[in-house]
Amino acid sequence: MEQNAQPKPIDFSTTADRIDTAKRIVITTHARADGDAIGCVTAFQRVLRSRQKEAVAYVHEPVPERYRFLPDVETLREWRPEQVANALSKADLLVLLDTCAASQLGDVQETIQTASLAKLAVDHHVTRDPIVDEILLDERAGACAQIITQLCDRANWPIDKLTATLLYCGLATDTGWFRFSNADHEAFNTAARLIQGGAKPNELYEKLYLNDSEPRLRLIGAVLSSVELLADGRLAVVRITRHMLEKCGATDKMTEEIINEPQRIGSVNACVLFMEPGDDGPIRISFRSKHQVDVAAIARRFGGGGHARAAGAKMRGPLDAAYQQVVPAMIQAIESEKDDSK
Repeated sequence: MEQNAQPKPIDFSTTADRIDTAKRIVITTHARADGDAIGCVTAFQRVLRSRQKEAVAYVHEPVPERYRFLPDVETLREWRPEQVANALSKADLLVLLDTCAASQLGDVQETIQTASLAKLAVDHHVTRDPIVDEILLDERAGACAQIITQLCDRANWPIDKLTATLLYCGLATDTGWFRFSNADHEAFNTAARLIQGGAKPNELYEKLYLNDSEPRLRLIGAVLSSVELLADGRLAVVRITRHMLEKCGATDKMTEEIINEPQRIGSVNACVLFMEPGDDGPIRISFRSKHQVDVAAIARRFGGGGHARAAGAKMRGPLDAAYQQVVPAMIQAIESEKDDSK
């Protein structure tokens, strides 16, 4: 693929054909896999194995504690950079789920990009790089799990109870349990289809959202007590430092979805969270907005991307330096939104 080329868009039928003609398939997703990513790779592995495919799913880190109750997550393998080339050399096809951004592939990015096997992505993000040959893309989908469900149904690939559970987890977590603006009628139609297939929303909700550890709850409290409100209360800024984590007895893996907490404040339209790294790694920056502010566009300015209402980026350097660059950009976007509404 040419350096500046984009993946070729393909439809459900072509995607199914590509998968049907492959015998050995490697499935993976982005680093720091969330509920959608974990649900999708595990579900897709189940679907392909039920079709007698040699399918192996890889993640970049151990599955976070909150998702370990999900069916079959113990079958997921963890990438080892020195083993990636060998794993891909034995496969006919690489399927990349819930991302098409090179920066989200961590230590295996270069090996995946240079591998000679056929590669396709299934994704719903607006940001994409030339790291695969073809892509099944739906930017309107509330979650990658929604696209996977539609692909299975259109290809007449069965979705059993455990697969429905995994896909419902992906759909529900990526839509904020159907609170976000991406929870449109198609998302609810998919949810209904997965419930009919055996997913139990009440049980999933209890295990995902009513099962926090004490350290995570203390961390949420520390975050809420340190929220900085700017732009007349329309922007919430949060920093999670190593000291804060240590004081609460929390870990990096407990920070998922905490960025959504400051949006409980009625005046807040957008939120940005700065996560201090524990080593010499980059600062992780998460962006959210309730409406109008396109945080994906802001994230792209700093080498990241995502959705219009949820995005992320990584930056090198001191936390204060990242703050001084990102916060003014957020304030400018919010002020522009105010001007446009007049």
